Amino acid sequence: MKSRTIAFISVFAGILLFGVSMVMIGSVLPLLKLRLGLSDIVAGGLFSILPFGLLIGSIAFGPISDKYGYRWVLSTACLFLAIGFLGIGHTFSIWMLRVSILFFGIGGGVINGATSALISDLSSDEKKIANLNLLGIFFGLGAFCMPLILSILNDELYIIAIDIAALVSVLIAFLFLTISYPITVKKEKISFKLIPLFFKNKVFLIICFFLFFQSAFEAIINNWSVSYFTQHLQIDQQDALIALSFSVLGMTLMRILTGGIFRNIKSKHLLHISFSLLVVGVLCLFIQSGLSFYINSFGLFLIGAGLSPGFPVMLGLTGNMYKEISGTAFSFVMLIALTGNIVINFITGILIDQYGIGVFVYVILTQIIAMIALYLFIRNKNKSVLNI
Repeated sequence: MKSRTIAFISVFAGILLFGVSMVMIGSVLPLLKLRLGLSDIVAGGLFSILPFGLLIGSIAFGPISDKYGYRWVLSTACLFLAIGFLGIGHTFSIWMLRVSILFFGIGGGVINGATSALISDLSSDEKKIANLNLLGIFFGLGAFCMPLILSILNDELYIIAIDIAALVSVLIAFLFLTISYPITVKKEKISFKLIPLFFKNKVFLIICFFLFFQSAFEAIINNWSVSYFTQHLQIDQQDALIALSFSVLGMTLMRILTGGIFRNIKSKHLLHISFSLLVVGVLCLFIQSGLSFYINSFGLFLIGAGLSPGFPVMLGLTGNMYKEISGTAFSFVMLIALTGNIVINFITGILIDQYGIGVFVYVILTQIIAMIALYLFIRNKNKSVLNI
């Protein structure tokens, strides 16, 4: 098997593991509350540690991978995930649990960014976006599979499943340590000194802020749509959770299509489709009638599908702009995107507290408008960048 193929398989295995890790805390939270006697406030505080760790990992991976390569960066990140799994599965100390979740976040942030940068480096210009879409599919598979597996296990078998995840993390770390990385791009060894150049590239900065809103949009859908369905639309919580799964389904199916049938479609056409789906999707959320559950669920499906191209397209453009320092460039992009995730989610919480959950749809509508405006700026500033 060719070394490039082995590298692709390793990357997909790594992002699958990242998908598993990102849903693990929520999946085992009831068990953790019981084992450690956590209050709802303390348990909820555990979720705030994860984005902090993701932020650290996202900042760190770029300059390090550009200077020293991907081998040690990715294998160390997988070992961090293994430590996180073991801590979540076996610790009886709240502080050790917090440290474990921090390790989770750091390792996950590194894997998320470094695998994207590595896929960009391994792919030709015309295949970058399609291959980044495939990366998103494997993340979705990991995020889907772990809750499904845990749902059929009793509490005693949870620990075994977590231990298996830790073992798989170690095996993938070993895989990253031993494979070859057939990258043809000559890397700039002092890439961190070139970061000021990012602030001089207006198109690149707009791409960063497009993902600022994109990242926040994805998080808001995951965090607030169930509350919108139960409180505003008066829909049963179980049905609301089913509706939420439609957004994940829409995103995954769209990425499958983009990696297959739409593989050769231009970036600007993908984004036109994306914005159309987002607008129709959010309009569906305004509808309240006898069939509102089905219409609103379809709206979440369309929103998930509409959000799908955002990261692959913009990361693909970033990879083409900064081939020699792709790791550092991706690190910078992820930093801005995660900042948007944190900031806009915080603002959304304040708005919902002040005006009620009904403001949810106006928040996401505002984000769609902002993303379209940023896209138009990119297109007008550099029309060629979106024609690949």
